[in-house]
This record gives sequence, C-alpha cells and structure tokens, in this order.
Amino acid sequence: MLVLFETSVGYAIFKVLNEKKLQEVDSLWKEFETPEKANKIVKLKHFEKFQDTAEALAGLIFPPM
Repeated sequence: MLVLFETSVGYAIFKVLNEKKLQEVDSLWKEFETPEKANKIVKLKHFEKFQDTAEALAGLIFPPM
C-alpha cells in the first residue's frame, strides 16, 4: 500500500511496511511519535517539491466569497 502526503512545499509518497498497524486507528498516532517509530511503519519512496507557489496552489479550490 502507498500513502500520499502533501505539504506546502511538495508531496511525498510512502510505502506502508506494516499494514496491520494501520488497522489500530485509535492508537495510530503513537506509531508516529518519533522518526524511529515512523520508520517501522512507512518508508519514503519519493518526494516531489513544488516548483513555485503557483504550482502549490494550483490544486486548491477556493469557495466564492
């Protein structure tokens, strides 16, 4: 399983190493308390940095005012 995580600077694709841990949703946050713990659950496969602010905002949809 792959997980997409988008930030203000770009997006990351992670491979899930332990899918069983994802089923324990009530305590999932505990698996990401430290970088060492997170590395046991997911592995970074790719990071794509946005070229500029326009690209970062291109996917946003703003409601009419």
